[in-house]
Amino acid sequence: MRNVNLLLTCLLAFILINPASLFSQDNNSTASSEETLTIQGILDAYYDVISGPIGQERDFDRMRSLFHPQARLVYSYWNQESDQASLMIFNGIDEFIEKLDYLDKRGFYEHEVSNKIESFSSVTQVFSTYKFRTEDKFVSGQGITSYDLFFDGKRYWILSMFWAAENDKYKIPEKYLKE
Repeated sequence: MRNVNLLLTCLLAFILINPASLFSQDNNSTASSEETLTIQGILDAYYDVISGPIGQERDFDRMRSLFHPQARLVYSYWNQESDQASLMIFNGIDEFIEKLDYLDKRGFYEHEVSNKIESFSSVTQVFSTYKFRTEDKFVSGQGITSYDLFFDGKRYWILSMFWAAENDKYKIPEKYLKE
């Protein structure tokens, strides 16, 4: 029992002396410093890393470096009748990347059309309208992604990403298509 108390006391002291250690990020990121210094830079880096032709492997280490280690990614989609929405929740960037292994096989391109940015202190929310297309079957569309960004004083991190694609019933409002 004494050893447990000593261990808990040491752990508590470590947390009180160095609270930033609980929230520190990996310094081995592969994103360039320019990409994460600005809001637009980190968004452009995400769209760049996810896009590419058939046969081009994506730089998933670079993608990981854009996201905070605790990031959540959520995709909202409608059934065929557009009367019931569902969520596909990824509990981290690695789980999301597992679903992206098809990108280099199909060729996939996504780019930002416009965005609306709101910021306060270390918190930024971006409503980003995007267009996408594939090479193999020429599938295309557009949607909106809501990004929550965290600025730690040195760089931006994508803390969450929540997106939905347009469908026949839910069209993107004109105000989100303007630059």
